[in-house]
Amino acid sequence: MTSISKELERILEDYSPIVKEGHQVLIGLLDGTIHLEKGQEGEAPVQIRVSPLDERLEITIDTLFQGI
Repeated sequence: MTSISKELERILEDYSPIVKEGHQVLIGLLDGTIHLEKGQEGEAPVQIRVSPLDERLEITIDTLFQGI
């Protein structure tokens, strides 16, 4: 069996209840994103996709949507 990091274990513990309710979860990291969604029948309960970032923007949500 492959072990998982303590950080991933914490994310799964914290967000699995939300994912099980049918919501998708997107978590932003310093160098990428983690996308959690409910698995289909015969799959793991929570599917995990990791996407590295090609470019990091140093702005906030407020700055991005200011004036809208």
